[in-house]
Amino acid sequence: MLQCRALERKQRSSSPAREALLAATSIHLLPGDLLSARGGDGVAVTLAPAAKKYRATGSLIDASSLDARLHLCAAAARGLQAAGADGMVLAFARAGEAEPGWKAGLDWAQQSQLPFVLVCDDATGGATPRSGKRAEPVLDFAAMSRFARRVKMPVLTVDGEDAVAVYRVMQESVLRARLGGGPAVLWAVRTPPGTTAKMKRSSQPISRLEKYMAARKITLKR
Repeated sequence: MLQCRALERKQRSSSPAREALLAATSIHLLPGDLLSARGGDGVAVTLAPAAKKYRATGSLIDASSLDARLHLCAAAARGLQAAGADGMVLAFARAGEAEPGWKAGLDWAQQSQLPFVLVCDDATGGATPRSGKRAEPVLDFAAMSRFARRVKMPVLTVDGEDAVAVYRVMQESVLRARLGGGPAVLWAVRTPPGTTAKMKRSSQPISRLEKYMAARKITLKR
């Protein structure tokens, strides 16, 4: 969580809601897990978990120059599965942005029951992409819902500004993935930029998550 705050301050684009989403999801990563984010999103470098001693390549999936990023994430999850490792892959994405190959990647993950969790940050306010050729690779809730029903993959919708809710839903998805239950999509809905009301420090999501964890004596070992 401290890493999230430092990152947001450095980028001078502090958003308590997004900070909460990043903290409440990445907090579940352990050494040996892998993380992926869109190219140019510095959060991946900051939040990537520590690599295990035997892994020389680190824990960040660098797919910034590839079109089929989520397909590569699925391949990485398949590698962990084949190696008998207990690690998982966490990928960050944003609703409304192009993500070529996302259906193929998630379909593979579901069919092979791979340890893969996709967290989609949706601050679009429910807007859907225009029809046309570009609509196919764009992530939007309607397309994801149709796809998930077809392949029977869980899509968990959560208030992305409620860090405690995100933490609990993510905890369930991560446990399921680590135990061989397959992938899941966490669809985090947030207020569109420019419409979020200013919050008092005591009511900010990160602060509430810290209090929630402290009350339950939850400690982090990263």
